[in-house]
Amino acid sequence: MPPAIISTRPLMKPKKVRIIGFMLTVFVIVVTITWVMLVHRKNYSTLDNDCSAAVSIRDKSANFSARLNIYLSLHTDNTGYLDIVGRISEAGVSYTTARSWRFDYILKNGNSAYLTRLTMDKRAADNSPDGLVDRLIFSTDTGSERYVKIAVLKNAWVIGNLYSPQFLCLIGDK
Repeated sequence: MPPAIISTRPLMKPKKVRIIGFMLTVFVIVVTITWVMLVHRKNYSTLDNDCSAAVSIRDKSANFSARLNIYLSLHTDNTGYLDIVGRISEAGVSYTTARSWRFDYILKNGNSAYLTRLTMDKRAADNSPDGLVDRLIFSTDTGSERYVKIAVLKNAWVIGNLYSPQFLCLIGDK
């Protein structure tokens, strides 16, 4: 039987092995997350597309309902156009809504659009009270400013206020 080989090198303690393994695992996770964020991040300073949505709103506590068609267009020159057409009703009284807004926008933090220089155009068919549309759909104040959230998906935008999504807007073919 051959003699046993005895190493004079001290063996690593199990605690050190676990610490090194943990640090290596954390390093690999951080590198992977960073890589995914850099490769898959979409960083837009402008958006260039248009989208449309059919929206139905019902608020029993406000005795309000609406069925609207929405068209949104954002351009590379940081201008936009929003068009809303449909029927709204409050307390049993039905109105026609047909109005549009033009605005400038600045994208902030990747998915927040700051809308400025809003101008509203109310078409002849629109008999909806401005206060009702202001309160429950979209503010009609000309010259006002506001933030909206735009989450960019492959073929759609999720449009919302700062607190929650409002509607999914399907992007048209360019």
